[in-house]
Amino acid sequence: MQKLKDFAYNNPVRVAAWVSSTVALVLTFVSPEIPTEAATVFVLSTLGLGEFAQRAENKKTDEALFTEVPEEE
Repeated sequence: MQKLKDFAYNNPVRVAAWVSSTVALVLTFVSPEIPTEAATVFVLSTLGLGEFAQRAENKKTDEALFTEVPEEE
């Protein structure tokens, strides 16, 4: 359980994308009037955007970690 908590803490955008995608998929099974194709497109775009956003955040964090802090006078 701790590994799952650590993953969620370190990758919040990926977790949010996964949750919203799961909700969309479950809704297509619960409510048959929602077209499956539209839900599939939403799921794939949400997962893709979540992955892209998480990688961008990780890149910014890595760059910030490796920059030197300017010395105060």
